[in-house]
Amino acid sequence: MNSETRECTRCGKTKRLIAFDLSGRSKTQRRHVCRICRGRGQARAAAPPPEDPPTRYGRPLSATRYLITSAQNSTPVHAGFLATLQVAAKHLGAELVVIPFRYKNPTSVWTRKQDDDECWAPELEPYLFNVRRKLNDNLVLLGDVKTQPTASSPLTGFEALTGAESCIVGHPKMQFRSVPAPSSRYPKILTTTGAVTRRNYTDTKAGKLGAFHHFLGAIVVELEGRHFHVRQVNADRVTGEFTDLDQHYTPDGATRAPPALGLVMGDTHARTTCPRVDAATFGPEGIVETLQPQTLVFHDLFDGHTVNPHHVGDPFIAAAKHSGGATNVREEVEHAIEFVRQRGAGRKSVIVSSNHDNFLARWVRATDWRHNPGNAKFYLETAQALLASAKMGPGGAEYDDPFTYWVERLRGRAQIRALKKNEGLKIGDVECSLHGHEGPNGSKGTLKNLSRVGGKVIIAHNHTPGIEEGGYQVGTSTPLRLEYTSGPTSWQNAHCVVYASGKRSLLLIVDGRWRGQIPDARRARR
Repeated sequence: MNSETRECTRCGKTKRLIAFDLSGRSKTQRRHVCRICRGRGQARAAAPPPEDPPTRYGRPLSATRYLITSAQNSTPVHAGFLATLQVAAKHLGAELVVIPFRYKNPTSVWTRKQDDDECWAPELEPYLFNVRRKLNDNLVLLGDVKTQPTASSPLTGFEALTGAESCIVGHPKMQFRSVPAPSSRYPKILTTTGAVTRRNYTDTKAGKLGAFHHFLGAIVVELEGRHFHVRQVNADRVTGEFTDLDQHYTPDGATRAPPALGLVMGDTHARTTCPRVDAATFGPEGIVETLQPQTLVFHDLFDGHTVNPHHVGDPFIAAAKHSGGATNVREEVEHAIEFVRQRGAGRKSVIVSSNHDNFLARWVRATDWRHNPGNAKFYLETAQALLASAKMGPGGAEYDDPFTYWVERLRGRAQIRALKKNEGLKIGDVECSLHGHEGPNGSKGTLKNLSRVGGKVIIAHNHTPGIEEGGYQVGTSTPLRLEYTSGPTSWQNAHCVVYASGKRSLLLIVDGRWRGQIPDARRARR
């Protein structure tokens, strides 16, 4: 045995070697090892030296109002947007929070090496936050989760992560989901934040899509005890300016925002509209009074309870409707149109062709008026109008929609317009004529397939608010429990505003409130 002193090729220690690793092919290839290492069998790769733990940004969060966005590593901020956020935070009395995330981009124009870069723009240092924090009993900020910025669906998998509580995930793509929850529990939402940094992606397919969906924006979070309100702010990609409710923010200050272009409301169902939602929308200091929208858009205005085809064959529902005086079709049609006349005074009101509005047409086609004497006169008058309008057009047979017919007959001088089938409605550059029950090429409509029709859209129908790429979906204006719902529900009371800038934001109404308490100083300035 050779007993010379050398460095062990396995443990690296200098000691007297009394054994050889005989796995080499020749004497010169033998590896000198000590007795201890020889007994361990095949050499193991040396463990890398321990890395320094990432910096922890976990200051106390004790405010009642926050502006929350995110930032990519090794990427400059959008200076105009950051300055505007700082102005808005001061004006709102909010705390600015920036969730850091990582992205490895070897083609970045700002850095050649991002393999291990754990650095963010220095001007963001006071605002960075990368730990998990419960903001109140029903909302969790997931600052410790870094989701790949090119993820096509960044909220997938987060439904159960925070249990019954809603959560906020830092991500540059804006996405919003409502999660089904038992009716006894506080509504649960998942939302991303948008980003304050510039677009910095690879030139791959994933990178190009990530850059396209990069949302220069943030979310406003307002806390009131166990309640919270969340809405989106979408900044101008050039200047960084944005509008939030009735205020327009720039790097130089805050000014009164011009009237909003439009307000698309959650499905109305006039006969069953929730009084608290109605008050939050149209009452004093409500959404309409605050934002002054030029156009009001109504989905499922007519509930159609008197002519609901799903009630056919159920004698007990028929008995309930009879005893409750809910069988007069004319009264329900007139009530729906009067609902718009009263609330849309001085504004343009547009009624979108919807599946519940179409209940009236289905009733006219399927009912034998001889067996329904209480509605016979209204039926015959409606059927006669449809018969007079029937003709052969370029695409085949066509005739008027009965609900549209009655809107035109009863609207008087009010600025009420009922959209015909396949008639468009643009508010800014957003298509607002799609109810959501009909999808592309005859398929069933969903937020996902309608968000990809080649432009921005706002839809309704499912009573579940959401944001998916270019599509926004409103909720409902009814109570969250109706006769045809059971089990956990993702329904929420939610509208969507289109600001004068063309940017959109969902406005959720929870327990009759649509925003946090306005500070006294701001109320005085108004």
